[in-house]
Amino acid sequence: MVPMKKKIVILTGNKIFFGQTRKPWVSMNVAKMEKIFQEHGFKVERYSFHQIVNRQDRIKDSVIFYTFSQKMNRRSYIIDLIHYLDDGSNIFIPSSELLQCHENKGYQELYKKKINFTSLKAFYFSSVEEIQHYDIIFPVVLKTVDTSNGKGVFLVQNYRQLVKHIQHFERQGMLTKIDLVRRKYFRRKKFYKEYPDYNNRIDYFEYRDYILKEKNFILQEFIPDLKSDHRVLVLYDKYYVMKRFTREGDFRASGTKIQDYNVEFDLDLMNYAKEVYDQFDTPFLSMDIGIHQKKYSLFEFQAVHFGLNVFVKTKGYYTLDNGDWKFIEAKSTIEKEMAEALIKYIQLRG
Repeated sequence: MVPMKKKIVILTGNKIFFGQTRKPWVSMNVAKMEKIFQEHGFKVERYSFHQIVNRQDRIKDSVIFYTFSQKMNRRSYIIDLIHYLDDGSNIFIPSSELLQCHENKGYQELYKKKINFTSLKAFYFSSVEEIQHYDIIFPVVLKTVDTSNGKGVFLVQNYRQLVKHIQHFERQGMLTKIDLVRRKYFRRKKFYKEYPDYNNRIDYFEYRDYILKEKNFILQEFIPDLKSDHRVLVLYDKYYVMKRFTREGDFRASGTKIQDYNVEFDLDLMNYAKEVYDQFDTPFLSMDIGIHQKKYSLFEFQAVHFGLNVFVKTKGYYTLDNGDWKFIEAKSTIEKEMAEALIKYIQLRG
């Protein structure tokens, strides 16, 4: 058995930013977490990402607990660094694969396949033309891979509607349209000695396919008559639950802000949430769970930078006690609960 790692390295953004609170631009209090880790006997080191990127030596034999960013350049920067540090000697919170899943519904589907997690049937595509090779059962839910709060999510009834939606969010800029018209109708005939098979018309269509903006998307099995779903946030052994409702005439519960924070206990829901959590190797997991005909399904999940309404607005959490679910009324801070969940996770691995 690998000895428990006793050093926690906290990686933050600039100005000690660790985003996981009220809004994406609001930081947690990192000092509070550091104090809790130290009280449990851990050595704690803290760095900004750029300090690790631009140093000569690597971090080794540590638990690396790092923040995330919604800004695209910083997101890429963080992913680059985590992959660089992932040499097998460190434990990452979240893992590099769960980082890849964050606000990436496409990789979420690949990750579920990788861990043999059975859920709703889904397809992952990079182009609308790829769909013709598969037997898609309509209606189906179309989702762009990088949106949240119900944005970029559509119910499509047939192939024609599907193409129309995709064309809408792949709209081309005016300069691209002008360039394509020029190339198709006003480009002089060319000849290349080195490429005798060159043809202007063929080159136009190949160039058009290359230059046109495309957007990755998934098609997910549709659950009919869905009036609500549940958001379940797990902080190791504490399960926070809220219910989200759809609007009249809409199938989406995410983003409606019609929510219930005093949810009646549902044994099957809690058992399903634990079953899901147990298949993911992480101290924290936020899940969107739906039910149809007494069958539960996982819609989406996040292991980092998840919404906190379910934590701050519920009266407490559920936990398993000798095989029975019990509700504990409690109010705490996210810094304390995440720090303690991480400590329990590390101790279990040790």
